[in-house]
Amino acid sequence: MIQYFAFSLLFTAIFLMIFIDKLSKTRFFKRTENVDSNKKSCIQELHKHKAATPTMGGIAINLTLFISTMIYSISTGKIIWINVFLLLFGLIGFIDDYIKVKKERDGVTPKEKLVGLIIIGIIITTYLIVSGQIDTQIMFPFISASIEINKYLYGALMVFLIVLSSNSVNITDGVDGLALGICSIVFVFIGIVAYQLRADNVLFGAIIMEGACLGTLFFNRYPAKIFMGDTGSLLLGGSIAVFLIELNIPLWIILVLCVCIFETISVMIQLFSLKYFNKRVFKIAPFHHHLEKNGWKEITITLTFCIITFIACIIAYLGLGV
Repeated sequence: MIQYFAFSLLFTAIFLMIFIDKLSKTRFFKRTENVDSNKKSCIQELHKHKAATPTMGGIAINLTLFISTMIYSISTGKIIWINVFLLLFGLIGFIDDYIKVKKERDGVTPKEKLVGLIIIGIIITTYLIVSGQIDTQIMFPFISASIEINKYLYGALMVFLIVLSSNSVNITDGVDGLALGICSIVFVFIGIVAYQLRADNVLFGAIIMEGACLGTLFFNRYPAKIFMGDTGSLLLGGSIAVFLIELNIPLWIILVLCVCIFETISVMIQLFSLKYFNKRVFKIAPFHHHLEKNGWKEITITLTFCIITFIACIIAYLGLGV
């Protein structure tokens, strides 16, 4: 497995090096001030110095997953279909990013994105249940007992968690290195658990995604030379959820992605408060922008949230009882 990690890390880094040097010189991959016009002007003011930074770097993560899976399939004669399905997350993200950059307007609507994520969640959950790769027992952190639930209810819960995970990482991807740093830590957790449970397919996926995350993080760390866009963030969040579901510990998503989920909740709280009380709870939502507005540096936000994620992953591991 080490060779796959090395390949994913090097391929991602080399691809992005070429991508940034060559393709970012064209207008196609650059954001404009018209993009994301529905965002608050204060967010645009915070990040106005990043307007010319190229995006869609998540293409590298998708390519790395695809090529690594193909190499593995050719060498072993075994196709990991779940990895192929994961690329659907990247496809939705690519369409969203393409519209933003090429058409210079907002991407797919929130409803369209939600419907797309739900459909992908249904496809993946149905495949895992029908193929017998997961059962319908729900385990709880720090509790040895589990409960068996109806497969349809279980499937609905899994779809919800997939959508939550994918969307929450997408929302968190607003500060240099933040989403990638968090996901890098979570994939290490997933890899350790998969190794101990001898879940080879999940271990392979976690190793590939870890290498791709680190390779992208090298260029996305502050000050970012490129953004991964929805093309990358939707794939990362979706992968984390699917891998944990394959390990039959889906509720651990709430623990390891506690930062991202809180970011999502902060947006929901802000929207609710504005709609019904016409008041702001946060200066800007999601929460990382609120911290920026309060004078926090991007590096400080990223480091703090990564430390919280690291502690959360330790707690999540202890909750396994292994």
